[in-house]
Amino acid sequence: MRKYILILTLICLSLSLSLFAAESVAMLSASKGKVDLTREAKSVKFKAGDMLKNNDELRTGGESFAAYKYIDGSSTIKVFSNSVVRITANKSGKSLSKKVVIDKGSIFTDVKPKSGAFMVQTPTTVASVKGTGFLTKITEDGISKFVVTDGEVELKILDSDDVKSVPAGNTAIIDAEGNFEIRVSSAEDTSSIEKAEIESSQSSEPKLIRIPVLDASGRTKYIEIKY
Repeated sequence: MRKYILILTLICLSLSLSLFAAESVAMLSASKGKVDLTREAKSVKFKAGDMLKNNDELRTGGESFAAYKYIDGSSTIKVFSNSVVRITANKSGKSLSKKVVIDKGSIFTDVKPKSGAFMVQTPTTVASVKGTGFLTKITEDGISKFVVTDGEVELKILDSDDVKSVPAGNTAIIDAEGNFEIRVSSAEDTSSIEKAEIESSQSSEPKLIRIPVLDASGRTKYIEIKY
């Protein structure tokens, strides 16, 4: 078991160094139903285990699901049905500064403590986290909702200096005009997480990583590592 963990750790370390050079920032760990990947305004064919690059966009259809993990091992993002997210990350010193831009739908974010800067941005708000679990949801009428299940989330209204902290067990609601409400999470708030998790439970993560490399002709090929 220890040998297996050591091998996997070495693979991940080597992978991280290689991927920074290849501009890959995350790995698509799961996909179910209708999921589209767009890169530089072009549709990209993919499968679970492929690498994602900075500014890639994921779009899920009805009863669909996707999940990805940043290459520094800091966080996992679950993208639920009818959602649109953009994946961004930049190297900051020895760590990866990460941001998820969600334009539509809902995502669940699980971030490890002390793992570098991490933000989630909606049309009205930026959420900064240092280690926590929370659901971000954008309703059809433009309301941004943050349901915090673990840790604490710091929220900032865009184009404003107004900053609020939302601890675990609470929900923040920000309307399209930037009006703010923080309240104890209701059964309806937490049930939305449970429904989303049930929706995603039918999708299994592959034991496969596909590493992009350039051959002598400059063409991209993939090395597959099974574990």
